[in-house]
Amino acid sequence: MSLRGGWQWRQAGHRALAIELQPGILGELAADLGAAKAPRPAGFRTLFVEDTNATLLDCAKRLVRLLDRPEAVPLLHEGIMRELHYWLITGPHGPALRALSEPASLARRLGQAITLLRQNYRERIPLERLAAAAGMSLTAFHRHFKQLTSLTPGQYQKRLRLVEARRLMLETGYTATRAALEWTEALTHLAQTGSIR
Repeated sequence: MSLRGGWQWRQAGHRALAIELQPGILGELAADLGAAKAPRPAGFRTLFVEDTNATLLDCAKRLVRLLDRPEAVPLLHEGIMRELHYWLITGPHGPALRALSEPASLARRLGQAITLLRQNYRERIPLERLAAAAGMSLTAFHRHFKQLTSLTPGQYQKRLRLVEARRLMLETGYTATRAALEWTEALTHLAQTGSIR
């Protein structure tokens, strides 16, 4: 997780924190814990929603506090992230997380394409290039990408652009129009969905 993932959303008393899991840390912990190769759980899901327990909430709070103390990031971030991953992999969704962390897992392979999308979110990236990054055929890539993310690659890239446009509006005070000057597709989507007021 880069600390950009530490953004909080507040509305009607709710807060959300997005933390990107790191398959490498999950894999190391699975190995350290002596876990056998995790079978893919029945009814495998890639999205989990449940109440946050106090231990996980404490890790998340400490990560958010690092946003105000950038000098502490190099010293503390890695340890807090490792602890957070430990609590997750030993929790109720541990088997699914272990399956996702396997080196040959679809999530790891698709992660290569997702990294490419994130690094180049301003550009149009041909599906062939994304499929090649994941080591899959076009058909398999599209099917597995949608299964993992619930979005098509194009929708995922648009979502990345919208997140950046919203970040510009929140952090810099840009109006939707000004943010959209850099993100023309984002403005079109915001207008179509009624998100622009």
